Amino acid sequence: MSIRKNQTMDMHLQKVVFYSTYVDCLSRIVREFIENGDDNMLPTDLPNLTVLLSKMAYRLRLNIMKMNSDWEFLK
Repeated sequence: MSIRKNQTMDMHLQKVVFYSTYVDCLSRIVREFIENGDDNMLPTDLPNLTVLLSKMAYRLRLNIMKMNSDWEFLK
């Protein structure tokens, strides 16, 4: 592969790692709230976390699809 192709794939992989880390972290926080509850939690905390989780999951899916299409193009 050329240097340009390697840089493109590295960029996509970095984005996938970045967003998957956020998705994993947020899903653990939401699961912890559901399992253990928290008296200090505001009523809007859980809905806000789930919205953020869905946005990060959507971005992760878009980045994976973009990476896949670029990978097919670069072959």
